[in-house]
Amino acid sequence: MDRRIFLALLGAGAAWDAQATDLKSLIDKATSRKGASSNDADGALRETLTDGTLSAVTRVSKVDGYWGDSVIRIPLPKTLARIQAIARPLGMSGALDDVHLRMNRAAEAAAPLARDLFLDAIRGMTIKDAIGIVRGGPTSGTEYLQRTTTPRLTSAFTPPMEDALQSTGCVQSLDAAVKRNKLSGIVHGDARTYLSKYAVGLALNGLFHYIGVEETAIRRDPGKTGSNLLRRVFG
Repeated sequence: MDRRIFLALLGAGAAWDAQATDLKSLIDKATSRKGASSNDADGALRETLTDGTLSAVTRVSKVDGYWGDSVIRIPLPKTLARIQAIARPLGMSGALDDVHLRMNRAAEAAAPLARDLFLDAIRGMTIKDAIGIVRGGPTSGTEYLQRTTTPRLTSAFTPPMEDALQSTGCVQSLDAAVKRNKLSGIVHGDARTYLSKYAVGLALNGLFHYIGVEETAIRRDPGKTGSNLLRRVFG
C-alpha cells in the first residue's frame, strides 16, 4: 500500500468513531480529509503522543502527584497495609504511615526520568507501528509506548527510585517500622531493594494511566491544545 495512504491513516485514527470500524473505512476517511497532508498526519500523531507524555510526566512529578491522587497513589505492600490497618486504631501506625507517604514522594521524584525514554520511543515509531495505533482505540498510542518502553523504563527507573527512597527517608522509616512492629520475618533483605522492586511497577502504571487520559482528551478535542496542526488533522 502506498506510504502516503498509511501516513494519512494516522489522521483518521484520532477521529475514531463508530462508523470507522474497519480498515477500508479508515482509508476512505483519511484520503477524503481536506487540507491535511500525509506529513501533517504523521506529525499530528507524534505531537499528540508528545503532548500527552509531557503533560502526564509533569502531572505526576509535582508534589502530591502520586500521594494526593487516589487513582494512582501507591499503596503499601499488602502485608504491611494489613498491619498498618490493625495498628492505626491503636495509635501505632505512625512508622508505616510515614513509609507510605515517603514511597509516593520517591515516585514523584523519580518520574521525570521517563520523559526522554518516551520521546525516544515516539521518534522511533515506524509505519507498522502507526497502522497498529490507527486500528486501535483512543489510548492505542499509550499502549504502544507501554509495550516499547516498559522494560527499559523498569531498568532505568530502579536506581533513581532507590535513591529517592533513601533521600526521602522512606528506607529509614521502613527500618524503624520493622524494628517497632517486629516485621523482620516479612521484609526480607534490605528495605531499599524491597520497596524499590514493589514501587517501580506501580509508579509506571500511574504514569501510563495519565498518558492515556491525556491522549484520549487530545484526540477528542484537539482545539484545546492550541495547535493549528492538531486542529487541521484531527478537528
